[in-house]
Amino acid sequence: MLDLGSIFLGANLVTYAIAVVMPTWRWLLALTLVVAVVSYTGWLRHWIALLLPIANEGPGGGLASALALGMIVTFATGVVVRGLTILLGLRRGYVVVICVAGVALSPAIFVYAPELITRSSQLLGWGSSTATCQPDRLQRSSSAECYGRH
Repeated sequence: MLDLGSIFLGANLVTYAIAVVMPTWRWLLALTLVVAVVSYTGWLRHWIALLLPIANEGPGGGLASALALGMIVTFATGVVVRGLTILLGLRRGYVVVICVAGVALSPAIFVYAPELITRSSQLLGWGSSTATCQPDRLQRSSSAECYGRH
């Protein structure tokens, strides 16, 4: 029997490989639309089930959601990598090297994306200026003062 890590790794590699082996942009576009519709209907059913008062996913619900998210991100990474190689019109040898190197993009997204989002929100000032407002100050001041726009 496979362990959890093998299942996650195998599912992600298969979804990446399916996207990368598409021969033309038409095939890639058609497959992307099919995967988008199937994943949307699956998530829609999942969200509706969670809204029910007796919703109970059980212990495997979180793992299934994590697996589905990983597969969607890995497939999207494969679509982007294959789309760029088709767009650039590279020779087959270069395409193979780029597609093999692209396998590392999906884990990198999961590792570095949260920190990049946090840093970019701090640089842009999202959410940091409202932390200085006290509840009693909000009642006496305008929202422009609270958000630092005097």
